[in-house]
Amino acid sequence: MKSMKLMLSALLLGLSVSAYAQDDDELLDATAEEETAEVSVPTNPTERRFFQRIQLGYTGTRAKYTNNSLTWSLPMSEKYFLSGVSLGWIGDLRLNQKIPFFFEIGTTFTYHTGTYDGNDDSQSSVRYNWHSRVNAFSLTIPINISYQFRDVLKEGLTIAPYVGVYGRFNLVANRSVRMVKESHNVITGEVTGRDESYDSRSLMKNHNKNNDGWMNGRTHEGKLFQAGVQVGANAFYKRYSFGLAYMFDLMPFAQHDSPVGLYDEPRTGGGVTGITCKAGTGCDMEISTRHNFAVTVGYIF
Repeated sequence: MKSMKLMLSALLLGLSVSAYAQDDDELLDATAEEETAEVSVPTNPTERRFFQRIQLGYTGTRAKYTNNSLTWSLPMSEKYFLSGVSLGWIGDLRLNQKIPFFFEIGTTFTYHTGTYDGNDDSQSSVRYNWHSRVNAFSLTIPINISYQFRDVLKEGLTIAPYVGVYGRFNLVANRSVRMVKESHNVITGEVTGRDESYDSRSLMKNHNKNNDGWMNGRTHEGKLFQAGVQVGANAFYKRYSFGLAYMFDLMPFAQHDSPVGLYDEPRTGGGVTGITCKAGTGCDMEISTRHNFAVTVGYIF
C-alpha cells in the first residue's frame, strides 16, 4: 500500500513539473517574439530613420535674355535652352515614427551650356550675324519635405513626392559671341566685305569695374545667389532611386532698370548731345532662368 502511495505521489509531481515547464516555455516564446518585433530591421533602406543617396542627373533650363537698349551692339533678345549634368548628395531624415514624413537636404553641382544664333539685317548695306554660347557652373542646396507611399504596384517599390525650396549659388557664368559683319551692295545685294570678331565675357562681373565684364557702362552683373521653389517625386526600388523635379526661380539671374527718363530732344551740356533713358522705355534688361527641370538616378547607402 505504501508503494502505491509513493508511485501516485511521484506521478502527480511529474505532471505538475511538466505543466510548469510548458507554461514557462510559452512565456519565454512570447517574450522572444516581443523582443524580435522591437529590434526588426527594415527590409528596404528607405524605411530607415536616416538614409543617404548619391545621384547623377540631367538638368534643363529655359534661359531668356531681353534688352531694350538703343544700340545694335547688344541683341534685343536671346532665348537659350541650357543643358546640364549634375552630381549631388541627398540625406533623408524621418520626422515621425508612425507617419513616413521625411526631411530632405543636400548639395548638387551642375554644369550648364547652351547656344543661340541671331542676326540683324535691319540695314540694307550692313548685316550682322552672331553665334552666342553660355557656360555656367553652380551649386544648389535643396530643402524638401517628402512623404513615402510604400509597396506601390509591386513589393519593394516606394514613391515619395516632395515639395520644397532651394538656393542656387552661381559660381561661374560666361558668354562668348562670334560676330560676323557683312557689307552688301544696296543695288545688287552682293557681299562686298566681311569681318569676323570673337569676344568672351563673364556674366558675373561688372564691366565698369574690370575689363572682362559682359556689357559696357552698365552695372548689372549676374547674381551670386538665387532662390526658388520646387516640386517633384522620387521612386525607390531596392538601393536605387529615380527622380523627376520642376524648379521655379523666384528672382532673375541679372536685372537692370534705367534710373532716369527718356526724351526725344537732344541732351546738351559740355559739348555732348544725345538722349537719356527712362525705366521701362529703352534701357532695361533682364536675364531670367525661371523654368528648370531635372531627371535623376541615384544609389542609396
